[in-house]
Amino acid sequence: MKTLYKILIVAVVLVLIGIGVRPLIFRSEETGPVNVEVVSEDGLLKLTMMLEKTRFTTSPREPVKINLTLTNIGDEEITLTFHYKTKFDFMILDYGQGAYAYRWSYDHIQGPSGWSADPSAYPTSITLEPAEMDTFVLRPGEKISQILTWNQLFDGSASAGGWYQTELAPKGKYRIEGFAGLGRWDDPWTPDNPLRFFEYVTSSGTLVSTVLETPGIDVALV
Repeated sequence: MKTLYKILIVAVVLVLIGIGVRPLIFRSEETGPVNVEVVSEDGLLKLTMMLEKTRFTTSPREPVKINLTLTNIGDEEITLTFHYKTKFDFMILDYGQGAYAYRWSYDHIQGPSGWSADPSAYPTSITLEPAEMDTFVLRPGEKISQILTWNQLFDGSASAGGWYQTELAPKGKYRIEGFAGLGRWDDPWTPDNPLRFFEYVTSSGTLVSTVLETPGIDVALV
């Protein structure tokens, strides 16, 4: 009988320990929602990037939805000018390669040779959005938003910043960075695209031509 009591006591203790430790173990599994933001140097605009979570399955492949919002946080209306209908962008840093392996705009937006993909040479069928002036007004507190999706594709060699973003990204750790305006490869040999900047005029009459970039959010493909 004493042995039975000892076994029961040990079992109860283990259950209690499990109940107490389980939240600590699974707290690291809590993944969202999470957001980051950046404010323009003049304090007039705020760019926010939000993800519903930070862990995504590779089987099946979960689309990673990236919600980007640009808000007028000043006290006067601002006229914004973008050079494309698409006003936002994001880039993916692959920690495994130690390099950027995906840029949404690369195979979605037209640009100079080398800045964007060449549809005639790309291994999959793509259509690039042409430049088209888009001007609108944001009153104080007003915002514009767009959801872009990463379908877990990337350049497996990260060659020259991502020439063929057609491979399936493997399990691992990645960082997502959001942009108002368009991003560019961190590569001095690729050309820039002057149309990637958006513009606005401050109350003092200063013309600002800029790209806003959020801090990164780390995500895991599992």
